[in-house]
Amino acid sequence: MVKRDVLNTQGSLMMVKVELKKDFYADVDRHIEEQISYIEKGSVEFEVGGVKRILKEGDSQYIPSNIEHRVKVIEDCTILDVFTPIRKDLIDK
Repeated sequence: MVKRDVLNTQGSLMMVKVELKKDFYADVDRHIEEQISYIEKGSVEFEVGGVKRILKEGDSQYIPSNIEHRVKVIEDCTILDVFTPIRKDLIDK
């Protein structure tokens, strides 16, 4: 399960709160926007450009523009994602 709440879209930045359930495994994603993901709660395995890393509460992950990435949820988590520029595809949903 994925729950997304767009928290702010001002200037060239966007903040999105994402809630994911344990065992969720995302499809590979790629977008032109740069992204930083902050783990507010729980733990996940981030794969960015083929490199896997376990992140837990308080950790963050930078994702450059146009790099393939995905997430596998180890325990229920809340992630704060910041994008630049704004991801219009997330506003339109």
